[in-house]
Amino acid sequence: MNNYQKIRLSRYLAECGICSRRKCGDLIKEGRIKINGVLAKDPSLKVGRYDKIKFDGKDVRPQEKIVIALNKPTGYLSTVKDNFKRKTVLSLVGNMKIRLYPAGRLDKDSRGLIILTNDGDMAYRITHPKFNITKTYELKLDRNIIYEDLVKIRKGLMIDDKIFKPDMVKSYGKLSGSNFLKIRIHEGRKRIIRKAFKKQGYNVVDLKRIKVGSFDIGNIKEGRYRILKDSEIQKIFKPL
Repeated sequence: MNNYQKIRLSRYLAECGICSRRKCGDLIKEGRIKINGVLAKDPSLKVGRYDKIKFDGKDVRPQEKIVIALNKPTGYLSTVKDNFKRKTVLSLVGNMKIRLYPAGRLDKDSRGLIILTNDGDMAYRITHPKFNITKTYELKLDRNIIYEDLVKIRKGLMIDDKIFKPDMVKSYGKLSGSNFLKIRIHEGRKRIIRKAFKKQGYNVVDLKRIKVGSFDIGNIKEGRYRILKDSEIQKIFKPL
């Protein structure tokens, strides 16, 4: 945003790294945002750089955008904080003195690529289904999959009153089946991959996300992270 351009309050807060645009709207409704000393009530209100905006009494200013690719181990929650003091992904990036939050989630028992950022607008684009950002996973089942069950998953299953249909799913074995598979999806329902295979009688014993969009986890070691360059960030939004 330049000095003269005005944008929606919720977008401005997201660009300042407060949280995602959707959650910023909730903060406004909760009465936690003030503009020039006046309580803000409308997320669509437009603001500019010369407006004085406060969140819970603290000044809000634009931050330098940062995007991190983290290889999450199992046992960590994909959240900013946990009321039960369980380990979260933010404990793996140290004290960076900026407000980071996950763009999407991996459940506690899953591992692999997760994107962390202070750019709420980018997080919104990564997570909202309308942008169709794909996520690719490698998984291991508790037994070899039967080919007919693989076909059923490819065609789509009804999960929690909604169709789940992966963009791609394949076994690394022959037609007789294997317990190692690769799957690509563009939705983010909680534990949806595990639920799909469970419905066909299989347990997922290992689930690793290896790609978001066209960006590959590459050689980032488990528990480590890397700050992404602009060219790498673009791959997140590039379809396969």
